[in-house]
Amino acid sequence: MEATSLCLFIAATLSIKPDKSQFFRYEHISLSCEAPVNSSGWTLRKNASSEMPKPCDDGCMLDDVYPEDSGVYWCASEEGKCSNAVNITVAAGVVILESPALPVTEGDTVTLRCIYKERLAKNPTSDFSTTFYKDGEFIGTEPAGKMILSSVSRHHEGFYRCKHPEKGQSEQSWLSVTGQPSNVSPPHPNLPLILVCTILLFILYNAILIFAIYTYRRWARAGADVKNRASDQY
Repeated sequence: MEATSLCLFIAATLSIKPDKSQFFRYEHISLSCEAPVNSSGWTLRKNASSEMPKPCDDGCMLDDVYPEDSGVYWCASEEGKCSNAVNITVAAGVVILESPALPVTEGDTVTLRCIYKERLAKNPTSDFSTTFYKDGEFIGTEPAGKMILSSVSRHHEGFYRCKHPEKGQSEQSWLSVTGQPSNVSPPHPNLPLILVCTILLFILYNAILIFAIYTYRRWARAGADVKNRASDQY
């Protein structure tokens, strides 16, 4: 995304609540720039926007959103630092796909839910037969409006959308999957003690070996001296 290409480096996290990419009109979206301690001056930016950046140190709200609020959002500081980017789509129609806006981790279970809501209706519904697509290809039909992706992997990354049997389809949203954090085993707590014992045993072994060789040589030399004296007497 061009959003973060102008940043010197990523130093904050942009979180979104609720964690989904698509919204109906008039919904409320909470965004927060989670930056390091003693870091301030963060503002919320939107691609291709002429509006003034919104201060977002303590979080910021997008109230009663419209399709014009769709776009890529990120946080930026005065020093040129930035956050990850989040893509938000405010639907012009009556069908949306609920999927995570933020990356999920390999092994997670992800639920894709197709939601239908008329513009003036109070309560949305997902209780209908739904067709799901990934990267433009059919991947299945679910009777209860949701598809569960178990133990996701990089193979599940892609653009997803859903289709209501009568009311149309949603926009597509990108599902991002990140790798599991590497689990580096901590050093064994007794490793220094084991190392010291090994060194001491090695030294002791060599000392015993040297002593045995020295003793054997003295015994052999003493035996040779006895033989020499005996031969001189004769």
